[in-house]
Amino acid sequence: LASSFLIADPTDGCELDLNTMFLTQEGEVLFNSENDIGGFQFNVDGATITGLLPGGDAADAGFTVSNSSTTVLGFSFTGGVVPAGCGTLLSLDLSGEPSGLSGIVISDPTGNALDFTYHESGGDDCASGVYDCAGVCDGDAVEDCTGDCGGSAEVDECGDCGGSGADIMCDD
Repeated sequence: LASSFLIADPTDGCELDLNTMFLTQEGEVLFNSENDIGGFQFNVDGATITGLLPGGDAADAGFTVSNSSTTVLGFSFTGGVVPAGCGTLLSLDLSGEPSGLSGIVISDPTGNALDFTYHESGGDDCASGVYDCAGVCDGDAVEDCTGDCGGSAEVDECGDCGGSGADIMCDD
């Protein structure tokens, strides 16, 4: 059966390509960096920043993070860095539905720009390009005869989807 679905957005920074960021609908700024991060600045599109939530790798690194209603700026006064790797850079309290990040500027510990991009929703990070009905790369979920992904309805011997299969004679 043919199905249409949206490829699931990343829920963890380690699902992103190197040197990529992503903003979840919940306000988490995910990242995957091949270099230590010494500072960052970016704009939030489609939503208003109402504050910063505790936690994230920037807080763990001792960064000072400030924001306006649209822009976030973070760095360390003491030379701390967000180590190369992946995870949640920080979490934002947002009003509205964010559509992404723009104006991304990421620097290494000496202030040199690092080339970062934004992961677009529904992007194809699946090497095989084969997704199951749940949008999982190389997954094994299939639609049943009612069109439910992972459902258990089957076609009986009379050709009825979800039928009892108990009919001795099938109706024409």
